[in-house]
This record gives sequence, C-alpha cells and structure tokens, in this order.
Amino acid sequence: FFFREDYAGFIVKGNFMTLAAKPHLIEEGEWLAHQLVEQNRLLTGLIKTASAEDRTTGRPVCNEVTCPSMSAGSTTYTWIDTKGNPINLAANIYIKHIQTWVNGKIQDPALFPTDTLSSPPPLPTLQALTDNPNPNYWLGKLSGFPPRFETEIKNMYKQIFRCYAHLYWQHWFFFWDTSSHRELNTCFVHFVNVGRLYGLFTDKDAEPMQPLIDLWV
Repeated sequence: FFFREDYAGFIVKGNFMTLAAKPHLIEEGEWLAHQLVEQNRLLTGLIKTASAEDRTTGRPVCNEVTCPSMSAGSTTYTWIDTKGNPINLAANIYIKHIQTWVNGKIQDPALFPTDTLSSPPPLPTLQALTDNPNPNYWLGKLSGFPPRFETEIKNMYKQIFRCYAHLYWQHWFFFWDTSSHRELNTCFVHFVNVGRLYGLFTDKDAEPMQPLIDLWV
C-alpha cells in the first residue's frame, strides 16, 4: 500500500532537503548533533503511537506476541548481549533497548557536550582543508565533540533506521487505520534525507527499506 501515491502523503509540503541542509554558519558536527536529537524526538513520538493499546486485545500494538522478533520483512535484527553474543528479542523490548541506549548517548556530556564555549572556534574554509588536510581534524572537533563522535552517531542512526523499518513492515496498517501514516512518512523521509546527505547509514543498512527510499528519491 505505501508504494501507491494515495498512501504516500506527508504533513509538510515543499523540498525536504531544506530541513536537512546545514545552515551556512553552523559547524557540521553541531548540526549533526542537533539532527540526532531531533530525529530521536520524532521517532519517540512514532513509537508511542505503536505502543498504544489495541482495543480488540487490550495489549500494545507492538508486543511480544505480534512481534516476537525485531523484524523488517525478511530481515531480522538481533541484539548483542553483554558477552558480545547475538540474541533474539521481541521487537518492543529491542526498541526499548535502542531508546535507552540512544538517550544515554545523547545525555552523555563527553559525547554530546553542552558547555557553552567562551568564544566561537574559527571554521576552516573548504579550500584550507583541501590544501592542508589535517590528520588531527575530525568531525565536530571545532565544537568540542570527541574523535569518536562520527562513529557513534552513525551507530545511533543505524539503530534508529531499524526502528523505522520495523514500524513500516509490521505496523503500516495500524498507522493507516489511525490516520498516522502521513506523520510516519514525513519523519522517515526527513530521517533518510539527513542520513543520505551526510553518509550516516550504508546501502546495506537501508536494504529492508530501499525500494521505498528509491521511490521517494
């Protein structure tokens, strides 16, 4: 159904890239940190929708019975336990783990620093970086983010992507029946645009949703 034009509505109009493109005077690390926080906020709202009680069963729409694994079509995601072993979890438990993990990262001042800088750091020009590539320069360094910042946000983006994939594959009809599909579509397209523009997820990560992404692109 969501490949048909009638079901591909959004709650905003215009070019979604205007929501993803970095403002000229904002450092890229700061912009991506803002995007991660915003993407997490939007996803949280959609997860709350899928966690609502089904009137016919009295249970959340996404529960251990309807979703015994974190699946998206033929793809099943496994969680890694404390010993580094992959384990199968019901989707609602997996998603709660993701939310706890992502929120913990965002609230970690060592990864997402919140101290106000005494003065704005100078931004190097693209030409300067091209002429003199600095091996000690990393994404977000000028805004106080640590060297692992880029790796961490890519991991967070991958996990958030999995949540979207599950919501579409397993709960699309619920979003349609509750007239919430336009919110789902809008948040996902915004999420994908940011991810593609800044290389935050790979083609392999996107496989379960690639046909829909191709259609919208």
